[in-house]
Amino acid sequence: MNPPIHSILKEYWGYSEFRPLQEDIIHSALAGNDTLALLPTGSGKSVCYQVPAMAMDGICLVISPLIALMKDQVQQLRNKGISALAIHTGMSYKEVMKTMELAVNERVKLLYVSPERLQTKLFREFLPEMNVSLVAVDEAHCVSQWGYDFRPSYLQISSLREYLPEVPMLALTASATPLVREDIVTQLKLKNARVISGSFDREGLSYSCFEEPNKLNKLTNILTQVQGTGIVYCKSRKKTVEVCRHLNEQGLPAIFYHAGLDQETRHERQQLWTSNQARIMVSTNAFGMGIDKADVRTVVHFDVPDCMENYYQEAGRAGRDRKKAYAVLLYNPAEFASMLEQVEKKFPDLETIRKVYQSVADFLQIPSGAGEGNTYDFDLGRFCTNFGIDRVVAINALQILQSEGYCALNESVFLPPKVQFISDRGWLQEFQRLYPQYEEPVKSLLRNYEGLFTYPVSINESYLSRSWRKEREEVKEILQALHRHGIIRYEPLKDQPQFTLLAERVRAEYLRVNMNVVQERKKLALDRAAKMKQYVESRECRSVFIGKYFGDEKIQPCGICDNCLAKNRRRVATGTITKDILKLLSASPLSPTEIKQQLTYECDDNSLWNALDFLLAEERVIAEEDGLFRLK
Repeated sequence: MNPPIHSILKEYWGYSEFRPLQEDIIHSALAGNDTLALLPTGSGKSVCYQVPAMAMDGICLVISPLIALMKDQVQQLRNKGISALAIHTGMSYKEVMKTMELAVNERVKLLYVSPERLQTKLFREFLPEMNVSLVAVDEAHCVSQWGYDFRPSYLQISSLREYLPEVPMLALTASATPLVREDIVTQLKLKNARVISGSFDREGLSYSCFEEPNKLNKLTNILTQVQGTGIVYCKSRKKTVEVCRHLNEQGLPAIFYHAGLDQETRHERQQLWTSNQARIMVSTNAFGMGIDKADVRTVVHFDVPDCMENYYQEAGRAGRDRKKAYAVLLYNPAEFASMLEQVEKKFPDLETIRKVYQSVADFLQIPSGAGEGNTYDFDLGRFCTNFGIDRVVAINALQILQSEGYCALNESVFLPPKVQFISDRGWLQEFQRLYPQYEEPVKSLLRNYEGLFTYPVSINESYLSRSWRKEREEVKEILQALHRHGIIRYEPLKDQPQFTLLAERVRAEYLRVNMNVVQERKKLALDRAAKMKQYVESRECRSVFIGKYFGDEKIQPCGICDNCLAKNRRRVATGTITKDILKLLSASPLSPTEIKQQLTYECDDNSLWNALDFLLAEERVIAEEDGLFRLK
């Protein structure tokens, strides 16, 4: 008999109680129901499938969009003593084989898989032999054409139903509008789905927006006044560097992070920030997903986000410990026009899409009728420079072509360096005798890594650098020398986009694209941009605005956002003015101009008339025909 879920939570996570709705979602999954769970950022979505995975026999198959996120989740589970593995781009055939064999033999409780892997022949061969008890789809909004981060590969997930018709599916997301919810249920073919949605109220989190001509000064003031860990989101890589430099010049310890940094640097900076060795992270939206840090006190958006979904996800990384935290958005009106320009770039016309396709084929020298299934290193920056194509236009044109089944661009791929010994052991011994300077590196490789004579094995060059007491560049030179001597096959690190042809290359004029869908998505993006502008300029409670956007009609005013605080101040001010007006009118009737002149402080016309309207409504004063007000 499997242990009860509360015992599992206590044993592996150290908690005695579940957070709101976690238990409902877990019971739904254990009962065999298809379930769509909407939990706000920081509500503990991963526990909702990890706990039932431990309570059920067999394996939980987790479909996740980001390699870095998968690796973090797997490591966290292993640290808890839970067996977990991941299959993703960058693994060799033999590494995938070994992982699948462990899964088939039920040596794994959670198997993380990228959506692209679901359609591979190897995965499909092993799938029928796996005892899958639950399928969890993380970041489920990616499956929706109308979601804010559409991933065409997510549409392949529903094909699992052919192999696992009776296995319950749990789809999880932090932010989905009613339209996106319906689309998730449809695209994943959820049967009689239970939809469990939490409130979008974030206890202790204060939202605010400031129109600022000098954002750097305002940012400095915010981070000086609010102590503790913070994140500053910028839209461009260049700006993260500039803002980070400014903060350091002001004595505020900050580091920057973006997708242009190599994998190891990103990991090191993430560790510095999560361990509080660096207080402020200045980043693009490449940072944050899957970060488990509860004590973030401030999230500042230096630029206006594209949509409410992105804003809510990123702002919600503040105050997960439910203590007072601040989500601040800085803006100037010119940014809204720029947002509309970006939407135009994200949804190029058919002529532009065909131009990008043809340019990629020329860049990679792929002849017509060839290339199906092939993957190519793709230097996106050099491609855009060589062909004079805007980066945003290129990426989005290729995403549209991916949804049509022509090609795929994986921007976040990370292929670690690999080594395989290709010499026989006799020549290896002779080589070490002839070249004694390489004896210790060879022995170190053989001591630290298994299977080097069988297949390529991923290595950690930073670890070797520390172990050999050499700079990382020297380690690479030694590995390259061993490669030249025919001792090993060395595959250096690859940390650049990969372009895959899903179908043989065709002539650009033969491309067929459903432009009606493209135009519908463009209209939705324009609507989202307009909603973002409306949020920034709104005088409504910001939590209420966000809640209504995501379909939470029961959400109550937070009382702590900038608009609620301003409303409270106005209410106090009106109370003071009404009291003083009554005192003045007790002596004699007065006109509004005379009242304003006799008040002992500055009072604008709007505040004065708010007070007079209130007194009229309460029937405490009367407005005479001659324009004078007197006590009733």
